[in-house]
Amino acid sequence: MDNSTTGSPCSLHYEYYNCTGPSLSEEERTLTLAIIIFFIIATILGNLLIIVAIGFFRQLQTHANILALSLAVSDLLIGLLIMPFSMMHAVYECWFYASFFCHLHYFLDYTLTTSSTIHLGCIAYDRYVAICDPLRYPTRVTDRTVAVMLALCWLGAAILTTPTLFSLSPTLSRGTIERGGCPDSCMFTVDVGLHFAYGMCPYFLAMFIILLIYARIYRVARRQARRVTAGMPIHSQRGEVANGGSSGGSDGDEAARRWKLTMKREHNAAKTLGSIIACFMLSWLPYDIMVMVFPFYKNTSAVYEVMSWIGYISSTINPILYASINRPFRIAFGRILYLDVFSSEARHLELFQH
Repeated sequence: MDNSTTGSPCSLHYEYYNCTGPSLSEEERTLTLAIIIFFIIATILGNLLIIVAIGFFRQLQTHANILALSLAVSDLLIGLLIMPFSMMHAVYECWFYASFFCHLHYFLDYTLTTSSTIHLGCIAYDRYVAICDPLRYPTRVTDRTVAVMLALCWLGAAILTTPTLFSLSPTLSRGTIERGGCPDSCMFTVDVGLHFAYGMCPYFLAMFIILLIYARIYRVARRQARRVTAGMPIHSQRGEVANGGSSGGSDGDEAARRWKLTMKREHNAAKTLGSIIACFMLSWLPYDIMVMVFPFYKNTSAVYEVMSWIGYISSTINPILYASINRPFRIAFGRILYLDVFSSEARHLELFQH
């Protein structure tokens, strides 16, 4: 294997591959590999933990968490199918796999990140209905609604990304962006129009809509919190009293108590999922800014790699956010890690009362 420490124009490296060769020293490559492998393992194990927790504990199997589980599957696939191959490409600056898989890897990368963006939009809608129109939540967000949203997250992402797969070309032509040139560098040209349409628009459009939704959720949640503190009834956005206060005596008090507990859970879920949305936005913002300026600059491959990895790290951080912000998830994670899930009562554990 060639241990050259500086990249050069296209030539044979690693015995059989025609690429630029590594720009990192052997020590730098070893350190970089160790750091990235740590993040890959954390991404895989963390998202598996989310999937197992929601799949096992009945109290976590809400509509919002089913969407969160699907998002965790997307993050898990990024850890399994995208990050390992991107790691090898970034560190060795060579593509050791088939040319077809280079294109497929690019397609899966864009599909999974687009899927994550759509997931966040669906999660924002779910939280909007739960907080702003709680009385109609059971009829507006049904099992069928969630199934449609899941289909949109996965099939919609694949359909949106497919045009870019067929636009990839190893040669330059008018109206394309050059991304490299060596035969074994997994670099290609991308149509400028599609580059902007599918690289920039979905992210910024989705984030703009999500920010508007969460601004509305924040205002309504603050108003509800003030009412609960003052002992006043909570109203939905259409004006119905939403605390069960129409009943008198102890039954009315119990209904009000249950309703306040329900709204507290919804607010906590909105806080957790809002943090995940904010993490995703901040992680991918540098990359999407890069997408906008990429056509106008040359020799930006290193910056492109760094921005991509900042985005990937959001898939690693999500499980940490669940554990640090959401107490029921923290309890569920602890039960799983300590293997305290084999009793007959574990599946029905009251996570919200600990």
